[in-house]
Amino acid sequence: MKRLRLPLGLALLLALASSLPATAWSQAAEKAQSIQSTLTISLLALNDFHGNILPPSAPVLAPDAANPAGTRVAAGGAAYLSTLVRSLKAQNPERTLVVAAGDMVGASQLSSGLFHDEPTVEVLNHLGLDVASVGNHEFDRGSAELLRLQNGGCFPPAADGNAGVVGRDTCMNQGQFAGAKFRYLAANVRVTATGKTLFAPYDIRMVDGVKVGFIGLTLRDTPSMVVPSGVAGLAFEDEVATINALVPVLQSQGATVIVVLIHQGGRTTARTVQDKSCPGFAGDILPIADRLDPAVDLVVSGHTHQEYVCTRPNGLLITQSGFYGRLLTKIDLLVDRATGKVLAKDANNLVVVNDQVVKDPSGKPVALPAQFVALAPDPEMGALVRRYGDLSATISDAVIGRIAAPLDRQTNPAGESTLGAVIADAYLVGASRTQDGNRAAQIAFTNPGGIRSDLSSTLSVSFGQLFNVLPFNNTLVSMDLTGQQIVRLLEQQWERASNRGVVMSVSNGFSYTWDAAAPAGAVRGQGRRVLPGSLTLHGEPMLAEKHYRVVTNNFLADGGDGFTVFQQGKNRQTGDVDSAVVKLYLRMKGVLPVPALGRITSVNQ
Repeated sequence: MKRLRLPLGLALLLALASSLPATAWSQAAEKAQSIQSTLTISLLALNDFHGNILPPSAPVLAPDAANPAGTRVAAGGAAYLSTLVRSLKAQNPERTLVVAAGDMVGASQLSSGLFHDEPTVEVLNHLGLDVASVGNHEFDRGSAELLRLQNGGCFPPAADGNAGVVGRDTCMNQGQFAGAKFRYLAANVRVTATGKTLFAPYDIRMVDGVKVGFIGLTLRDTPSMVVPSGVAGLAFEDEVATINALVPVLQSQGATVIVVLIHQGGRTTARTVQDKSCPGFAGDILPIADRLDPAVDLVVSGHTHQEYVCTRPNGLLITQSGFYGRLLTKIDLLVDRATGKVLAKDANNLVVVNDQVVKDPSGKPVALPAQFVALAPDPEMGALVRRYGDLSATISDAVIGRIAAPLDRQTNPAGESTLGAVIADAYLVGASRTQDGNRAAQIAFTNPGGIRSDLSSTLSVSFGQLFNVLPFNNTLVSMDLTGQQIVRLLEQQWERASNRGVVMSVSNGFSYTWDAAAPAGAVRGQGRRVLPGSLTLHGEPMLAEKHYRVVTNNFLADGGDGFTVFQQGKNRQTGDVDSAVVKLYLRMKGVLPVPALGRITSVNQ
């Protein structure tokens, strides 16, 4: 079923009309601009693109008057995003800037990751991105590689240790890579050897006589989310102190509009996108935003992969556009020409509707909600994306295994997912050999944050799909931990605020129970989440002083996500790349059944 395509201008007007109701902002804009005393500065904002230059598989749950539960809409893809950006720029030429709040690269699709995210940088250049903050994933391969993406130059193949899959090809654009035309900002990332920030802390842009200042930064906890080599020689400073110290600096240089681009975010309980009522707005961005200098007009956030447009009681506007380029935030700032001050602000998250077809469980195409129309792809951007898609197709399309039914990251109340269970089982098999006098692994752990996509297809699994699930090329690390250390490790699942409720997947044969009503383990003397005596291995109770052989990925093994107990492991041994291990596991299994859950149980949910 082919989707109806309307002429671009009409399609855009319909899309905007559905999301821009009469507001105080629009009324103020109409009145003020009628006497030419104001101007409107528009920002088009992205975050957490993660190299999704091709349309991602995850649809958007969009509002639908005909379906109160919402309707799934296919969205994203650089060619469609480019069309929307061009159209919005045309509405307010010379006064529109494109900005981003981090994680534009890293954990990318194979079509970009295979070429060290040079394709994504080229896409963002073509998109007209002006300025972006760094995010934690910008540091996946270290600061030297991030500087290369900014400044240009070919990736040195000898520096890549990823089994020859990633890194064989670079500088695919006529043997050159010019780097990013946009400017990275890193206000709270300091090089310890020099005391200077890795990139400029801020940028000031002149827009029709008004100076707009951008402060860009990432979350302070970035080191706990990146392998140590990725942040070596860097210090990450407090977000609020950094921003507030820079506000007077920007003001002294004439900036009257101040925008923060920060890779930290929150979440709401909204069911569908475009719900500007912001139900249940919460998260780590709030204690940051609520302590900012009142001169900050806008916070463009990221990191949590959520979609929202929310206004704090003090009038501070906070936005986020979800992830993978499926939505784009259009922000309008009404500015007094005489003072340069913001008089009113408005923002809307627009769905980047592509022409892919979403099907219901019976295989029937799902009709678009009445207010949405598919965007026509930008031909020039489409050609750029196809080039990299074609170059990676041979590897991407190779079938590596079969599954009986889709495997996904959706967790049950205890925190388990079918895909997480499969990956943990593959880790265990991949570390089953006895080497250098060490035993074979008995328990495997993996982190949900390292699983970046679902295996939503039935039967055949391609390498490209597996790469999208495990894009980091982490290596397995086996080690010895005591039963007591494993209990302590499990408690760390709830100790950091950003980790609470994020349960590691475990391999078959290991089980335990946790109590949702108990205090987190960090609260000394007040109980613990993991029930004493609940840990078993193949049905046998685990002993506190006995050593067990465990395996995980190198990110966790180095203490990532706050799991510092892994750093205490003895007799550490490095194994194969995780994606190679899972690929071999799929081949061994023939048609892999959906694993039974129940390895982890919970009470008092």
